[in-house]
Amino acid sequence: MWLATFRDHLLPAHLLHHQGTVTVTHCALLWWILCSCWSFTKSTSQKFYPTVTTQFGKLRGLRVPVPSEVLRPVDQYLGVPYAAPPIGEKRFMPPDQPSSWSGVKNATHFMPVCPQNIHNTVPEIMMPIWFTYNLDTVATYIQDQSEDCLYLNIYAPTEDDIRDSEARPVMVYIHGGSYMEGTGNMMDGSVLSSYGNVVVVTLNYRIGILGFLSTGDQAAKGNYGLLDQIQALRWISKNIGYFGGDPGRITVFGSGIGASCVSLLTLSHHSEGLFHRAIIQSGSALSSWAVNYQPVKYTRMLAERVGCNVLDTVDMVSCLQKKSARELVEQDIQPARYRVAFGPVIDGDVIPDDPEILMEQGEFLNYDIMLGVNQGEGLRFVENVMDLEDGVSGSDFDFAVSDFVDSLYGYPEGKDTLRETIKFMYTDWADKDNPETRRKTLVALFTDHQWVEPSVVTADLHARYGSPTYFYAFYHHCQSLMKPVWSDSAHGDEVPYVFGIPMVGPTDLFPCNFSRNDIMLSAVVMTYWTNFAKSGDPNKPVPQDTKFIHTKANRFEEVAWSKYDPYDQLYLHIGLKPRIRDHYRATKVAFWKHLVPHLYNLHDMFHYSSTTTKVTPLDPTQSNGKRAGSTGRTPASTSNNGEGGREMGPLIMPNPRDYSTELSVTIAVGASLLFLNVLAFAALYYRKDKRSRQDLSQQHSPQCDSKGNNVSHTTTIDESLSQQRNQCEALHNPLHVSPSMDYSLSQRRSPDDIPLMTPNNITMIPNSLMGLSNMSPYSTFPAGYSSAGLPSTHSTTRV
Repeated sequence: MWLATFRDHLLPAHLLHHQGTVTVTHCALLWWILCSCWSFTKSTSQKFYPTVTTQFGKLRGLRVPVPSEVLRPVDQYLGVPYAAPPIGEKRFMPPDQPSSWSGVKNATHFMPVCPQNIHNTVPEIMMPIWFTYNLDTVATYIQDQSEDCLYLNIYAPTEDDIRDSEARPVMVYIHGGSYMEGTGNMMDGSVLSSYGNVVVVTLNYRIGILGFLSTGDQAAKGNYGLLDQIQALRWISKNIGYFGGDPGRITVFGSGIGASCVSLLTLSHHSEGLFHRAIIQSGSALSSWAVNYQPVKYTRMLAERVGCNVLDTVDMVSCLQKKSARELVEQDIQPARYRVAFGPVIDGDVIPDDPEILMEQGEFLNYDIMLGVNQGEGLRFVENVMDLEDGVSGSDFDFAVSDFVDSLYGYPEGKDTLRETIKFMYTDWADKDNPETRRKTLVALFTDHQWVEPSVVTADLHARYGSPTYFYAFYHHCQSLMKPVWSDSAHGDEVPYVFGIPMVGPTDLFPCNFSRNDIMLSAVVMTYWTNFAKSGDPNKPVPQDTKFIHTKANRFEEVAWSKYDPYDQLYLHIGLKPRIRDHYRATKVAFWKHLVPHLYNLHDMFHYSSTTTKVTPLDPTQSNGKRAGSTGRTPASTSNNGEGGREMGPLIMPNPRDYSTELSVTIAVGASLLFLNVLAFAALYYRKDKRSRQDLSQQHSPQCDSKGNNVSHTTTIDESLSQQRNQCEALHNPLHVSPSMDYSLSQRRSPDDIPLMTPNNITMIPNSLMGLSNMSPYSTFPAGYSSAGLPSTHSTTRV
């Protein structure tokens, strides 16, 4: 009937009088046209609004063209829920799995970000300049806030005839900040996905008070933000295949605080098997701000401000759960400088022990790791110094070092010696009166302590067992008004090159004047990063080739990025003149790693009393670290003698201890030079003997040789030489104090830090609070999730 009606309305009247075959032919033709139109409409809809089916329901995404002639479109799936909303009684609890949905969920726009307040005092020294310089732009990304914020964004390259349709590697980005700010929505993964042929995922996780508050016991264990990241990785490993991703090749990467999170994830057995490689950009679990060693202090401070009971932790948490999220995040609680108020804690579960102890035990050997630092990471640390454009005066240099020592080390008896030795090591004695030179060395001081030394130690600990490790030093930055012209590559400056921003031009977050060299370097960096995600080797499978930008070959085509090992310590210098170099800032790393811990405890050896007046540290609750003027900035006993402003003690009658500080510094410096000479001699000896050692021993790890034979109980030549070297150093090290202690851990804690929570000491804090109950284990897995597949202890067997 409908066909006859259709015929009567659409066919010309004179054709109806012809033979029936003509009428049927025309009807068939019209039917074919209608079917074609319907098919075209459906295919067009699928083309611009791709749909996938996950374990929880269907998602409709959006196909977006990338504004570049050499890049193909990307399918974006935005605002995908990976966990249930952590609201109500689920606040301060591990995340649960998301609920399923019926129909097709629209995934074409971002979902709310986790509650935060960038209008509080922002810890600028820990954050990228592009973030703090563009706070108005950042505010547009975080306007829509909600505790229902556990969503991720997926960027998947479209298929074409040139590249095959095999499952692609997956790169999961953990955003940075200071554990208090940020969102994955700010980073568009389209260019990286299209250029590198990988699936890129960004995500939101709980931050600040809602993400890391801890009472030190079972009432609120903390680390919810890390558990969110782990839950996101669970969701990705089970569902990324529907988006063309390979669940067997998942790489986690991040910068700054995001890199610290990545580093901590490699140490947690909860994330075992959920990812396979890690890229750690300008951060480490060993940095002073990576772990919060005083969580209870700041939790009590918060509870007092919002009117909650601080004597019973259960009542405290119940009260905090009833407060609005806005009331909590608006509390401006400032930690000591170089520390965090709310961040990851050692809970004996997610983070079982101190990160360095876990690294020394080889707990992160299951992952291939690529890590590195930027040349001038510490720029924000020195921006509070007056007259920075003209350099740094001697008195300002002295004040900056004194404030640094006071903030990190408190007031030990040996602090004066430590401070003077740091000044000595970071004075360019060939140009000591040049203010610009002082400015450069001051940036280097903060860079070395906060980023270089933790990263190099992390690389050493990971590579010493033969686990694949690659190290880089980033020496380039874009030209913009965000930074002074004299600055080097600062903290976070590598981020736009990793995400391919130069290929599409300036953005609100990165308002740079990108040149062809910037575009070329971004292509190089994306090739290295995605190659590592594909194979664990940044050199392959895709060779460096940027002839689509420059007609001539770039210099990276002639450079092979060598693996890092504790002996040669080879690294890639990433800049316009790339090269392979060795022992990145080795003298300064040895200074902070080996000498400073002994100087910190030098008073135990010499038993002297300092005559130098101690500097009162800045009150972190009253100031953001900026210095308004010269009044009161310099210690009262400090005078500038024209040669760096050496501190002098008060005038007193001569006695045998008048020059104790100067004598101690002289002894310490002499001892440090001897100590560094021993290290240099050992390095030369090992490099000379490397070839013979390689011929005699072919093993790649303590567990097995190249053929897979178990040699874990065999003493190798490397081990014998290492034992001999350790004995030699012990005999010739004049600063060796017996019995030895773990100085590196004491460095990273404040003087009043709480004891660590370890598997053998589950109580995180002294039982000084009424109502504080003993810690009892509970599952941090979401409801219905089985942990039977996880080992009971950490595994050091490579996957």
